[in-house]
Amino acid sequence: MADDRIELFVGLIETFDAPDTVDACRRLLSVDERGRADRFMFERHQRQYIFAHAMLRLALSHVAPDVAPTDWSFAAGRYGRPFIASPKTSSTLHFSLSHADGCVACVVSGHETVGVDVETVSRRVAPLSTALRFFAPEEVETLRGLPEPAATERFFDYWTLKEAYLKARGFGLNLPLDAFAMQVSREAIEISFKPDIADDPEDWRFSLCSPSPSHRLAIADGSRATGGLPITRNAWPLQEAAE
Repeated sequence: MADDRIELFVGLIETFDAPDTVDACRRLLSVDERGRADRFMFERHQRQYIFAHAMLRLALSHVAPDVAPTDWSFAAGRYGRPFIASPKTSSTLHFSLSHADGCVACVVSGHETVGVDVETVSRRVAPLSTALRFFAPEEVETLRGLPEPAATERFFDYWTLKEAYLKARGFGLNLPLDAFAMQVSREAIEISFKPDIADDPEDWRFSLCSPSPSHRLAIADGSRATGGLPITRNAWPLQEAAE
């Protein structure tokens, strides 16, 4: 079980995108999930949804092998965060799922306060103008002092870290992005909060990685485990999808 670590699953869609794979993954989904996939206007968005939700089912069954990927059932919490409704496992499992153009990722853990976010790094983004609308003043000032392309890269560091934190808290977008600030250095990644936010920066550990040159991925760990939970990275168990 994943009660003492974070299991990270990452897949680059271009490495496995084929009609047979789409069909195999689609068969793993529930009737409701298939209906949601069919409502996407563009086929690439449909495939991305199918791959992401098949990955989640495969990842959960990788951690809890007594449960078949098709047997997982999900519900949504107060702020829309999905959780496992059934079946019950010997140890409670929690997950966070994210997908961006060309990449799908999820984490599975025994701790609820763990979140993941992946974004496509776009050079077309105007980091400073976007940050002025959404980010904390400290983050804006940091971006002002960076040349390109460092400013764009740091912008996506902030964006993915913030989204991962919100997912770990289960808040969705109900907490403004400027209510907390990220500090990123070679030594550490830290978070700070406005005085009215009831959270402790010492409770959080963060990590960043690049699944590809075009993607940035962040994990937020609020488990309070000393030094943070170890992270095990898994390639998407694609063979299991085909069985």
